Amino acid sequence: MTRDAHVVPAHLVRELRADLAVISDIVTARITHDDDGYDGAALDHHELATVVTDNLASMVDSIAGEPYSLEPARRTGRLKAERGISLDSLLHAFRVAGLAFWEIIVERADRDDGPALPRLSTVVWATVDEYSVAAADAYRRIVGAGDEQPVQRLLRALFDPELSPTRREGLRARMRMPERGTFVILVGDLRLVATGVTTVRTTLADDRVTLAAADSRTALSDALDSVRSRAGASKPFTALAAAPAALDQARLAFRCLSPADIGIHHYASAPARALVAAQPGLAADVLADLLSAFDRLHPADADALVRTALAWFELAGSTSAVGERLHLHRNTVLHRLKRIERLTGATFAVPADAAVLYLALQARLLRVPRDGR
Repeated sequence: MTRDAHVVPAHLVRELRADLAVISDIVTARITHDDDGYDGAALDHHELATVVTDNLASMVDSIAGEPYSLEPARRTGRLKAERGISLDSLLHAFRVAGLAFWEIIVERADRDDGPALPRLSTVVWATVDEYSVAAADAYRRIVGAGDEQPVQRLLRALFDPELSPTRREGLRARMRMPERGTFVILVGDLRLVATGVTTVRTTLADDRVTLAAADSRTALSDALDSVRSRAGASKPFTALAAAPAALDQARLAFRCLSPADIGIHHYASAPARALVAAQPGLAADVLADLLSAFDRLHPADADALVRTALAWFELAGSTSAVGERLHLHRNTVLHRLKRIERLTGATFAVPADAAVLYLALQARLLRVPRDGR
């Protein structure tokens, strides 16, 4: 991005750039002194100083009328959302930084720069506002809309893979999670209420995320079995350092749910679906010919063939068992399987063909679009 050229003394711009490290230290110190929202937050002094320096460097470009980027502000918003710092603290930090930055500019201005300061003040504060808005927008994209409790911010901070063990332990204690136990991450709009199970919920981007913990894996498993809401679950884990990876697992597990599924889908419980859900665009492209064979049919006809083929796979290729499950004559089952072979060119008796056909059926159940969105 670029701004219109402003009347900014060239010597002042050079000084700001030359002393950027010192200026960043001053601004960072002012932020931590004026805002107690960082107490116990999962953002250390070095990380805060880094984002301050990046934003100041870009702001100097902006007030000098040179090309600049709002990405440092957006990165700041994302980082603070992920680390559990409130939106109020984020915006307050930009206001404090803007005031400190302006005071430094005034201190370094020469007597001859006086006439330019009123206009420069307008430019600086317009820049601070622009960066604040960009940071807040990025923050909201991470946390979603609506009010939140401090414990929700703590849970989001827990998912940062760069979090130190000490800070992670501090977050666990503040969330009142058990020191020893079994944990699981769930993605989906559900409320898990069970004796002996502790939960914390938050929003990450468009996902409703729950951290659940119990003293034993059995107690946690029993609680999950009672859930009827659609949700994806990670593998159980015992160390909170695994939480970031578990979040990825739960998100993938949620994408493995078909529109007709209810309850919890556990990560890696259906490998074929996981492969399709992990690379939906690739799956749609690779399986396009097989999928189009069903798409050309009337939906009811296609669904009948898909149900028959899936039952055949689940029942180890027993046409009699498929007939019993679907209340069909065995000859009807055979007829449907032959139709599928003619439509797709795949043969159930050929293992390689059967494997690809099974993947195509799972992709169709998940309704993977051609563009992978």
